[in-house]
This record gives sequence, C-alpha cells and structure tokens, in this order.
Amino acid sequence: MKSFAGLIVGAAATQPAFRDWAEMYGVDINGEDGMEAKYNANVDKIEALNAENNGATFGVNQFSGMTFEEFSAVFLTNTEPDVESSKIPVLSMIEASEERASSIDWVAMNGVTPVKDQGQCGSCWAFSTMASVESVHRINTGKIVSLAEQQLVDCNTENNSGCSGGSATSALEWLEDNTACTTSSYPYKATQGKCTPCSASNAKVSGVNLVTARSEAALATALQSSPASISVQADSSWQHYTGGVLTGAEYCGHDHAVLLVGYTENTWKIKNSWGATWGEQGFIRINKGLGGCGAYGIVTSPARIPTGVSVEEVSV
Repeated sequence: MKSFAGLIVGAAATQPAFRDWAEMYGVDINGEDGMEAKYNANVDKIEALNAENNGATFGVNQFSGMTFEEFSAVFLTNTEPDVESSKIPVLSMIEASEERASSIDWVAMNGVTPVKDQGQCGSCWAFSTMASVESVHRINTGKIVSLAEQQLVDCNTENNSGCSGGSATSALEWLEDNTACTTSSYPYKATQGKCTPCSASNAKVSGVNLVTARSEAALATALQSSPASISVQADSSWQHYTGGVLTGAEYCGHDHAVLLVGYTENTWKIKNSWGATWGEQGFIRINKGLGGCGAYGIVTSPARIPTGVSVEEVSV
C-alpha cells in the first residue's frame, strides 16, 4: 500500500474530501467549475475498482480532478506507425527464443534510470524513447545519464507533434541522425517550444532493434539484453492505479508509450512517466500470459531497443 500525508490508499481506504485532495496535490480549484463533481465521480470509480479485489489497488492522485476523456486527451497520445507499411527501416528483427530467463527485473539489475514526470504534456513517446536510451547506456557503462525529452518535443517534429503526441519509433530513428542532449543542457518544460542546440556532450544511437514478431515470447526474448520501449492501450484503471498487479483484458491497440523493464511467469513490469508518486513509485505491473494482443495491447506495436549507445564526456 502507499502512504501519502497520513492517508493510506488501499482496498479498504477512505478517499479524502475534494478540498483535502486539492491541498494534498497542490491543485488550484479557484474558478474550476465542475472539478468537484469530476473528483467525486472518480472516487466512486476508485471504490468500485477496489471492491473488485482483483490484485490491484486504486486511489486518488494528481489525475483525480479529470474525467477519463480529459486524462486520455493529455496523457494517452502515442501514435505508432505500422512498421510493415512505414518507411521506418527495420534494422533487425528479434524472434522468440526458448533460451530466455524465467524472470527479469532490470530495476534490480541497475539497468533503469530514475522515474520522470511528463507533466501536462502528451510527450509519453519522448519519455519512452529517452528512457530506453538511458537504460542501454547505464547497462553498458554503469552510469546514470539523464537525456532531454524536451529536445525531442521541440526538435523531432517531422513525424511527431510535441505535446500533442508522437511515435517513439520515429523518435529513435531521429536519434540515429541527431545526438541526444542532456537534460541539464536542455531542461524539460512540458510545452513545445523552438528547437535549441545544446552545448553539453550527448549520447549517440547507432541502431534500433524492432521486435515485430508480436508475441509475448518474442517480447520476453527482446528483454534479455535491455529494457524496451513499448506501447500499450491504457484504460481508466491506469488513471487511478496505486499498486499490485493490474489485470486487464486483451486490447489490440495502443495509445501510451512506456518502458518495459521486466517480467515474471505471470506479470510484466513497466516504467511509466507520470512521476514517482503514481503507481508503485512510478512503475506498474500488469498480467502476462493472456495471449493474442496481450493485456492492454502490450504486443500490438513494435518493441524498440536502441543499440550501440555511446556517450562521450557527458555532463550530468
């Protein structure tokens, strides 16, 4: 369970009153007509989800003053192209292999960088992209580097739309031709601005592996070398998730880019970009073994793994 300001969020918890929630999360409610009704509707939804007692817990968070339609318009904006019909080159394909570990946790193996927060900007695609590059760099060097999502939001505009959505596949392709800035030299602003050169040293992506077999076995095989940028189709339960294993049905679409960091026999572990106060310190676990498109469409888009990441004289 998760504790916040003395409130325990869990299956039997009582959610705070609207004004207490607003103070807790620093939400300005002045002039926000209708937010209290939205919040109370979300509390009803949270209580219904917890009553199902299906292994996950739900509670209020920074998103509780938004309807799901408002939430999805801002945060579920990933637009992956179809690899087979796109111009994006598939540099190599990873097929399912029987020679794979029964479980992997790249967080425990120090292959994942700290959780970030995309804020009120539909830039999940940029965070998923940079998280994958940061992970490969950490695995290769043992060092943490923070790379600039704002650079992608401002500069990678040919196939992406900044805070209005984009494609991690296209962003990784862009990074093959454009070196990534560090966050210290290109701070995140959660809004699209003018592309600005950075003066700090940077990371170079020399290739990308796309996992297009579209099966859980292939996805698990891909995770043997590093975490992978993936896309899922998140529903309203993601908006309210606080912990446990979220059990979802099969979806055959995708609207949110994240980083897949591990698996067990029955679960997938995912790093999100909604801050460390969301979910399990910024992570979520979902059910594995559903088959087809997978829970929340986990295998419907190509998994993306940057390769050949090198960093020279990085200033962090």
